[in-house]
Amino acid sequence: MYHNLEVPAQCETLWQECQSLVPALLRDCAIKSKGRVLDASTPINPGSSSVYLIKEGEIHETYDGQLLVIHQQGDLVNADALSHPKPNLYETDFVVTVDEYDGQAFLDAIASDKGKFQAWSRYLSCLCQSYQLLMCYFSRQDSEYLPDFRSYKKGDVIIEENTEGDEVFTLLNGSAKVMSNNEEVGEIKKDEIFGAIAALTNTRRSATIVATSDCDTLVATRENFRSILEVRPDIVQKLIGDMARTIVSSNERIVELSKAQAQ
Repeated sequence: MYHNLEVPAQCETLWQECQSLVPALLRDCAIKSKGRVLDASTPINPGSSSVYLIKEGEIHETYDGQLLVIHQQGDLVNADALSHPKPNLYETDFVVTVDEYDGQAFLDAIASDKGKFQAWSRYLSCLCQSYQLLMCYFSRQDSEYLPDFRSYKKGDVIIEENTEGDEVFTLLNGSAKVMSNNEEVGEIKKDEIFGAIAALTNTRRSATIVATSDCDTLVATRENFRSILEVRPDIVQKLIGDMARTIVSSNERIVELSKAQAQ
């Protein structure tokens, strides 16, 4: 197992120990389905009563859209959910090959073998400790993100063109318009992130943002926003989407203004 973000070294050590215990846990266990092929359209059912050994490929375990861990070759998947189903999902973007074992037979073998039982206890303990470390680590990262809440009246300038700024805004409610050279070229919608480019690249603001109604915003400094981007890939994806929509909208508006001026 591993994570696509930097995690405490002790987590990686615990995951390596989990994988080292897998051969002992599966010793003499009959394979239910050897070389089963999975893809994005046929993921593992989190409510399955089977245990899966990854032979080739990777499986992402997620919860509420957030990545927990990435299971890789040699890892057991779903073993920790046999006694109680997990609310997590197993996802993969590419083809994965696994050996499938019957979950009940797997647990029966552990219960009848003292050595396997000890290995199973160590496996669950290491897994639990690694998740606790992850929770503490990422909670600490999130605690450093201390945004401000700011309210604006209709007509207030939130961001002024050609000024310096190290703040990133998220529109919580209300509406705002994007102005460039005194021409309206776009709008800011609810939950949209704006002002990020200038803040992250340490350049001047490329447009003026004016509140078109009373609105509330969430404001983060450059440093805080960079920190949250490191631990929240979903925010990165949203930022890219917001930027793409703004660029398309602005280009369309500029074309319309050009045509109007030409006439």
